[in-house]
Amino acid sequence: MNEKGRPMGSASGAERSHRRKRDADATRAALLAAARDLFGRHGYEKVTLREIGERAGVDASLIARYFGNKAAVYRSAVAEDSREVEAPVQAGDLGAYTAYALHRTDRRGAPGPLVQALLSQSSAPEVRASAAGELRTRLITPLAERLADEGHEDPVGRAEVLISCLVGVIALRSSNVFEGLASMSPEAIGAVLEAAAQASEERPPSGSGT
Repeated sequence: MNEKGRPMGSASGAERSHRRKRDADATRAALLAAARDLFGRHGYEKVTLREIGERAGVDASLIARYFGNKAAVYRSAVAEDSREVEAPVQAGDLGAYTAYALHRTDRRGAPGPLVQALLSQSSAPEVRASAAGELRTRLITPLAERLADEGHEDPVGRAEVLISCLVGVIALRSSNVFEGLASMSPEAIGAVLEAAAQASEERPPSGSGT
């Protein structure tokens, strides 16, 4: 017996409940990590729930318990992936953010679930909508606010163009399609996009008729 009168080795109901919650949290985290990696490398269509379970080391049926279905776990993977990017740099600093995003892509050797969702025309509509929403909230809106403060015309449209360029750079650089792009450092690429963000709009000369 221990000092609380319970047999040695036994656990109270609260202790068992805490252990179950801890195990459940660990299982969910493992499934989410596996989903982020697999979806980030192969996209939505090519990854199965069985593969996610095998990568996480748990029964794939647990995905239904913790997330619901394949689209739901993909949305969670996209959201988790985008949340990570806010800490290192301000999204409004396009050069610094670009360098960070490309270094992260290099480390994991894949574009990531958010970029995969945006570029795949065959992804489930709710998945693409979720990815677009994350991109707008965490990147486009902060950049548009910065551009508006700097006096640029159409800051939202300009931000959308710049972030679309960044998404394309992430996807194409990791594919090694373009040698020049693949050989540039993340910082050099960030400098190019930052220069584009800072460039003033060219206006036709007054009276040119164009």
